Amino acid sequence: MDFYNSTPEERARFYAQAAERVNQTDGYAKGSHVRITHIALGSAEGELEVCPEVLNPLGIVHGGCLTTLADTVAGVAAHSSGLRCVTLNNTMNYFKPGREGKIYCKAQVEKAGRTVQVCQATLTNDQGEMVASGTFTFYALGPAE
Repeated sequence: MDFYNSTPEERARFYAQAAERVNQTDGYAKGSHVRITHIALGSAEGELEVCPEVLNPLGIVHGGCLTTLADTVAGVAAHSSGLRCVTLNNTMNYFKPGREGKIYCKAQVEKAGRTVQVCQATLTNDQGEMVASGTFTFYALGPAE
């Protein structure tokens, strides 16, 4: 399917299926308390439920959990054009500890090439304060099935 020439209904079905794969399968994202909340062409949003399983010994959200959230949401943003993608590289910057509630992530595709996708992810807390940000590079394996 050519996503740039597809109908809004076709894209909505594809995005609903993509969110369901992340949110409902017994995979890493679900086990890490990550949930996709929105997908659009070139972007995605998700959230991490802060609970005891995602805290480090200091009682704050483990940096690896924040990276999992950002990688998952950025990967879905890269996938939103209909490509199967895997992470090539990422860089995270941490600004403020996550302590309670939810951590929200918004990811935007900055470069959408035939084989390389680059996304920027921004993570915020319930108060809207920036917790972390990251840049993710993905390799496109080909069209999604």
